[in-house]
Amino acid sequence: MTARTSSKTKRLRRARKRLEVRRDRPSATVVPLRARVLRQLEIWGGAAVLAAGAYVGAVIAVEAFLDDRDDESPLATAAEALGDGNVYVDSRAEGVVDEAGLTALEERAAGASQPTRVLIWPLDGGWPADVVEHIAARSDLDSRFLLVDEEGRTAVASTLDEWEPSIDDTEGMPPADAAAQALEELEATPLQGEPEEYDEGSQPFGSTWLAAALGGLLGVAIILLAVSGGFVAFGVLLLAAAPGWFAVDAYRRRRAGPAIANIEARPARRRGPNRLVYRPPNDVLVRLNTIRATERAERLRDELLALGERMAASTDDATGAAWEQALDCYATAGRIADRVEGDTDLASHADVVAGLVLVARGRQAVDAAESGNEPAESADCFANPFHGPSVGAVPTIALGAQRPPAWVPHQVDVCSTCRAAAEKGIAVADPLVLDSGGGRMQAYWMLDVTPWARLGYGVATRELIDAWSRPRV
Repeated sequence: MTARTSSKTKRLRRARKRLEVRRDRPSATVVPLRARVLRQLEIWGGAAVLAAGAYVGAVIAVEAFLDDRDDESPLATAAEALGDGNVYVDSRAEGVVDEAGLTALEERAAGASQPTRVLIWPLDGGWPADVVEHIAARSDLDSRFLLVDEEGRTAVASTLDEWEPSIDDTEGMPPADAAAQALEELEATPLQGEPEEYDEGSQPFGSTWLAAALGGLLGVAIILLAVSGGFVAFGVLLLAAAPGWFAVDAYRRRRAGPAIANIEARPARRRGPNRLVYRPPNDVLVRLNTIRATERAERLRDELLALGERMAASTDDATGAAWEQALDCYATAGRIADRVEGDTDLASHADVVAGLVLVARGRQAVDAAESGNEPAESADCFANPFHGPSVGAVPTIALGAQRPPAWVPHQVDVCSTCRAAAEKGIAVADPLVLDSGGGRMQAYWMLDVTPWARLGYGVATRELIDAWSRPRV
């Protein structure tokens, strides 16, 4: 081997060793600055999102397990204090009503025909309607609850067997005068309607574990979102936290108890701000309507018999137009009773209501005939003829949340209670409802019951009689 060949062989061996060393050495590839910054953002952003998710989940779980502050709240204090007296003044509202005014309110509340409690509440103590409903839900008393704040705003809740009473707006009046006026209106409002329901405010079975599970799922979701980067994950965090917020809000509302429940309530929601209305299951409404329909049919027969006996005793003394109207009402109501005997369909239930209205109009006509007066052409409430006389017209769409059919008049006459509710944007509390089939309860004017849906039960007596006599299509 020549010296030249030996030198070349040595250089090849040294080159091979350098390649082997370089192959085993870790790569020293340079990472661009932008990539390094983005990687750090992902790492630290993900860590921040994980920490925020863990915090939110822990807050939800703690709220679910340890939120026992209701017993110390001003609402619970007020509910407990009302068990010992008729008037309660919150410590934040002392001085709103003077001693003489408080004494007068106590005397009025104590002398009311129905149990009544009065609360003097601060202006910053919450929305009056929500506050009084929550206090009523926490109270064990069967009573009406009247709340008045520093600006004279009033709100009413009731745990008696009645619909929620309606009172006029008193905002801007002195608190003592506003409370006195509201007490006068409550005194003039009789008990009516089916029992109202308050839940005990206890949480449903399993709701605590559900809230804790929601918190855990929220944390897992945030972990999965963290890999997409810091800025993107932060935006998604805001969206992911919304369900947890609503879950806590719904949980607190359940603990506070639902708002006053009307048993035969309208299917509409209240359109005013901060209002929550509980509607009972539809099968409950169906059973109640079945009972009412049976009672109305029996009542029609009984009242028709009583009217006939009274007219028979007054035959020799009564004459004139009023007597003729009484005879027409009695005859038409009798034909209705014969027509619906044994029937349970929708049309029969609607006709029974017309018969009861005609019997009532017949009694009024007999009274007028016996006293020698002309018959009074009074009209009853369109929403429910059993509410009493109508006092003014309102748009039909204001009676409920659903738009009425085309055959219903755009303006109808209603009673004072329904008119006050319509002016406040609240659907009427006790409309006349009928079973439209399949257990679906609806107001009668929303159903195609000829001719009553088109005419209304509250029209004049002659129109009711003529409507029954006309052939039906």
